[in-house]
Amino acid sequence: MPLTIDKEICINANRSLALEWLDTNGTGAYASSTILGCHTRRYHGLLVARLSKPAGKFVLLSKLDDALVLGDQEHPLSVHAYPGILYPTGHRYLTGFDDGIVPTFTYDVGGTALTKQIALVAGQNTVIVRYEAADLRVGAKLRVKPLLAYRDHHALTRENMFLRVRTFPAREGFKIDPYDGLPPFFVQIRGRFEFFPAPTWYRNFEYHRDDRRGFPAHEDLFSPGVFEIELSAGKPVYLSASVDELPDRLGEMWDEEVSARRAYDEKLPGATLEKALIKTARKFYTVDPCGRPAVTAGYPWFLEWGRDAMISLPGLMSYNGETARYLEVLRTFAAHRRHGLIPNFIGATDETNAYNSADASLWFGYAVQKYLELSKDHAGVKGAVWDALKDIFESYRRGTIHGIRMLDSGLIEAGTPEVQVTWMDAMVDGRPVTPRNGCAVELNALWYNFVCELAALGKRFKDPVAAEAAELAPRIAAAFNEAFWLESEGRLADVVSGAKVDASMRPNQIFAASLPHSPLEADRALSMLDAVRRQLVTPLGLRTLSPGEPGYCGRYQGDPKARDTAYHNGTAWPWLLGHYGDALLRLTSDKQAAINTLTRYLSVFEKHLDEEGLGAISEVFDGDPPPTPGGCIAQAWSVAEILRLSKLVEREKKKLSRRTAR
Repeated sequence: MPLTIDKEICINANRSLALEWLDTNGTGAYASSTILGCHTRRYHGLLVARLSKPAGKFVLLSKLDDALVLGDQEHPLSVHAYPGILYPTGHRYLTGFDDGIVPTFTYDVGGTALTKQIALVAGQNTVIVRYEAADLRVGAKLRVKPLLAYRDHHALTRENMFLRVRTFPAREGFKIDPYDGLPPFFVQIRGRFEFFPAPTWYRNFEYHRDDRRGFPAHEDLFSPGVFEIELSAGKPVYLSASVDELPDRLGEMWDEEVSARRAYDEKLPGATLEKALIKTARKFYTVDPCGRPAVTAGYPWFLEWGRDAMISLPGLMSYNGETARYLEVLRTFAAHRRHGLIPNFIGATDETNAYNSADASLWFGYAVQKYLELSKDHAGVKGAVWDALKDIFESYRRGTIHGIRMLDSGLIEAGTPEVQVTWMDAMVDGRPVTPRNGCAVELNALWYNFVCELAALGKRFKDPVAAEAAELAPRIAAAFNEAFWLESEGRLADVVSGAKVDASMRPNQIFAASLPHSPLEADRALSMLDAVRRQLVTPLGLRTLSPGEPGYCGRYQGDPKARDTAYHNGTAWPWLLGHYGDALLRLTSDKQAAINTLTRYLSVFEKHLDEEGLGAISEVFDGDPPPTPGGCIAQAWSVAEILRLSKLVEREKKKLSRRTAR
């Protein structure tokens, strides 16, 4: 830390265009691009704002077309991609990039050293860009053209007659109102400058990562005009872009933001991987549309997803003094529950929340378990969180929406042929890729764990529900073993629906051994774990289907249909490795061998930190070697579970060392 990219990589466009940085501000807003500042996705932008009206994320300021002017020579700093060409080629001056306190670009323009830094302001839809030249031999200025997209972050824009091109004077800059229904936009400068209105559309920017993913990949961007900003050696200038007119204190705002970040970073514990992931974990902290603490599932395109948040919480917020926030996120999702379910997705309004998940509510129970392990704060849980747990229990027993209900055996079945409510929910042509309606193995492992925890908490709280849960738990365990155990293969089936058994070799069975309460006896759990190790484990995650199964897809690539087909049919997911590590360390008799194995996996993730999303872990990897990353460049549960695994391995090392010393 920080991750530093040297000149050799910066000037290699093939390599540097694959490296993406991300900055966030705690509201879900973000700034992101490649280390060249050349966008390769529609989701890239210097100010991707989180708005409430209209609700969503919007790319307002796409980028800056900037240049350093020395005498009568203009030297471009920016890089844009057009069909078949990069122009201008400012990366030839780029000597380095690092993502330390803020994303920082360093340039050498004919012996003139220039630094450009970018930071979102915490809690605001505001980005500040800071330029500073260390040494200037001749008079110099910056020439900067803001390029606006002003559209939803999933969309693209083209030159149109509806954009209002006129700018109006604002404090040390200008204001523009591009479209009805969207907020005004302010660009302001701290430093001596002139602004020349020159409304111009720049056409046909190309986003090759979108093109590779099978999506439309060309866009026009609008520039309201040109700033010419005086530049003096050692005297920084600041450019801000915001939905609000800012006071004349951009330098002070910058210093406050950087100081707060530095103070946080200086307290980061652990080795390189842990420090990087704890720092990145904070980027997923956000708020729901009501302003309550929540978790963003992934950047750049996900919002607040219940399943992802509950799986992520133990890793994101357990190791950096964030227990208060952890509890508030639990309360946020508890407050959104309907039909005895926490939302799979928090929408812009309560009416647009989605409840199409059978496991998110059971993962909520797991997240509560982990919170109590960390904090011992039973008083904090008693109240809204405890009420939510009991509501989930009663709703699953009596039955709720999407066919979620408890059978006479005690097992939970869920979903329909048309509606898939487990985490393997990809659809192609309106049909599920991996139909899993019925009794899914992980759903019932989670249900057993949930009921056992409810019994323990209910006893502590002297609640009558404790006796009901305690009576039900053994029945679930017996039914689980009878329904799912495949004696001939020494592992668990994936889905059981009546007399129909889907014996596909998938990783969902790992939770029957990884969760705090397991329905399996140790010998069966060990046998299942060995089958998972042999067929599903890769150094970067667990495959979602064994290579020996029909329908296995070893590459996550191509158009949306091809990728959705592979998504849960062979693609490897890093977050699953956290639960594999739980099971391995719990069950194995050779702790040192287990620690060595998991340490090797962690070392692979450390190398991945500067492979795609800098400092982060991708959503998925190919099931076949070499394991190319895919999906989101920064996925909450990937980061969280590898961080949690790293801490788990470290604890086991210490325990083993103490035993050896004795």
